[in-house]
Amino acid sequence: MTVHLPETIPDTTYLYGYALLIGTIFVFVMSGYSIIGSKYMPDTNNKILDWIKYDNYYCLLVPITAIVWIYWVLWNWMGMKFFRHN
Repeated sequence: MTVHLPETIPDTTYLYGYALLIGTIFVFVMSGYSIIGSKYMPDTNNKILDWIKYDNYYCLLVPITAIVWIYWVLWNWMGMKFFRHN
């Protein structure tokens, strides 16, 4: 079943793509900073940045959770395909 929008309504699908791309880049940069970059930076006397520098738990929690989340999404997608095509 395909839904077609009328010609008078503009298609905003590309905006969702740009938002997803910007969000992915933001998470990648912040994860890279918290895992690698912050360990080589000097103390900044900024409470949040120094907390990220000396953190050993939360800096790895997001990347490890993302792996499990991707695995879960792929299995759900495959289950949906089996259900719809059988």
